[in-house]
Amino acid sequence: MVDYNLANQSGAQFRAELNLILAALQSCAFGATPPTTTTAGQIWVDASGASPVVKIRNALNTGWTPLGSLAPGGFELAGTSEAGRALIAAASVGAQRTALGLGAGATLGLASQAQAQAGSDNATLMTPLRVAEAIAALVTGVSNLLPDAMAPTLAADTVLLKHCSGGGTLPISREKSGNGTTYHFLAGETGITATRDCALRVVFDQARGGTTATQYAAVVRDGVVLQEWTTSSTSWAARSIDVTLTAGQTLCIRLGATGGTTDVGNTTVNTIGQSLIRNVRYLADQRSLIGI
Repeated sequence: MVDYNLANQSGAQFRAELNLILAALQSCAFGATPPTTTTAGQIWVDASGASPVVKIRNALNTGWTPLGSLAPGGFELAGTSEAGRALIAAASVGAQRTALGLGAGATLGLASQAQAQAGSDNATLMTPLRVAEAIAALVTGVSNLLPDAMAPTLAADTVLLKHCSGGGTLPISREKSGNGTTYHFLAGETGITATRDCALRVVFDQARGGTTATQYAAVVRDGVVLQEWTTSSTSWAARSIDVTLTAGQTLCIRLGATGGTTDVGNTTVNTIGQSLIRNVRYLADQRSLIGI
């Protein structure tokens, strides 16, 4: 191995050794053994293995640092993975995605705004912008559904928001013994609070129990009676009202129970009146549900 030390000597010997040194410089000292004379930054191609390794002398001139190998397929940087080397060698975006192992989906194109808003294409990728555009298009079609737009009967696209009083036949009742009427706000049993401006329909059945006195049921918004119904019949009657709410407003049912008295001989006896409701429901059109 050349030692890069050109000593004083005769012309022919000087020329011969100089040619050896130049050849070593030209080939980066290609060989199985390192140069005997070294300096920081010196290049050596280590040919001791199956694939020659390009090495550089470290800054302290104390060892060799591999830069990469001269593999049959091309130069491979030291420390790179097979996928990394394939990525460097990839000649197209599709080849780069394949090299990274992203799968077939990685080669899909990006959705256009029209495709994102239509929501029917299943062979393109969505960017955050396209997702936002699709959501915006959907929200544009949402309506708060004003009360006068509610269908007079329960339509197929109507959604039940809340079903109170056990789901139907089980009634909620309040009673009063003796003359007079007492009122009860059923916030726990029937209360509902809006998280944004919306419209809905309140539906329930009303009847009386006990004495024949008139009984009351009202829909209340933030403590204010919107509509009140009366009955003195034991038969159930359907009640409904369309209501608008702003964010934070609360709806509930208020019952008014009226009792009475009757004379039994010379004694006045209190009679009990019951105000009954059942099947309390809050309904909304499907289009008005987002954000409620």
